[in-house]
Amino acid sequence: MKKFLALVLSAALALSLVACGGSDSSSGSTGSTGGSSAAASGDAPLIGYSLNSMDSTMKQMADFFQETAEEAGWEPVLLNANGDVSAELSNVESLINMGCKAIVIMGCDTEGSAPAVEACGDAGIPCIVAGRAINADESSYYTFVSGDHHLAGEVQGKFVNDYLAANPDVTLNIGFIRGQSGSQSVADRYAGFEDTCLNNPENEGRVNLVADQYAEFDAEKAYNITTDMLSTYPDINCFVTQSDDQAGGIINAIKAQGLNVEDYLIVSIDCSSTGIDYLRSGELDATVLMAMRQLAVTAADYVQKAMDGETVEKANPIPEYYQLATADNVDDLLAANGMA
Repeated sequence: MKKFLALVLSAALALSLVACGGSDSSSGSTGSTGGSSAAASGDAPLIGYSLNSMDSTMKQMADFFQETAEEAGWEPVLLNANGDVSAELSNVESLINMGCKAIVIMGCDTEGSAPAVEACGDAGIPCIVAGRAINADESSYYTFVSGDHHLAGEVQGKFVNDYLAANPDVTLNIGFIRGQSGSQSVADRYAGFEDTCLNNPENEGRVNLVADQYAEFDAEKAYNITTDMLSTYPDINCFVTQSDDQAGGIINAIKAQGLNVEDYLIVSIDCSSTGIDYLRSGELDATVLMAMRQLAVTAADYVQKAMDGETVEKANPIPEYYQLATADNVDDLLAANGMA
């Protein structure tokens, strides 16, 4: 059996190098053998991680998942579904067949990821749903850990409110580019921005939502949508979006039109390596840090509780998961959250 697992993990490691290199294949995986002595000897429990993609944010998330698992003395196996719920289900079934003692799922879709979660329940394997709520039967998962997605939008909204307060002569015409259609977390983030900024009486007459589209968390789609928005609504002077990869698409579309990025207020979510680079270049005004290492630590805490047979609440929010990041504070913020 150990020889079989070694072969599985060796193949998984090769696949992970492809996935992290930006492959277009439907899935990739990694099995780390660089952790504790228990892991090196093959005696460590296998813990599965099902990731929804390998964009810049999820690459960082994968690193934190692997790091925290190895710190706990486990053997992590990470699989990437590249946004495909069919691949996600197949990946989770593979993790089950490998003998994983627990599985952490960052789902592709609020509804479409339910079969993957329920597969864990059917197999009697504790499932920790992380980041995005999944509408699966509560009996099929151990717990759900996440930040408050509404708060992410609130943080964006407060930044725009503060910008308006500091610039009393400015009116903002906003192009809003959302993430994945049908996602409750995306809807909650938009609602947070809407409640805090768009519906703020103090902003009356100074904030206009002129365009609103989904880019499915895809940089190329965000680029094309931005190009269309700039043509159709030339008075747009602000873009609010829900991922740093999409922010990159926005920035590149503005530059491709020969326009000055500095003439646009651009606000994102993630504080990924991509977003940090844009903050430091001055092309991105603000993003919202997701305390990804804290999510990985919290998920690991519940993996251990599950293996110990403890009973926990079905939902466990992470306080201060979302925090505003700008060029002025990003280094301190990363350090304070263990992400430097």
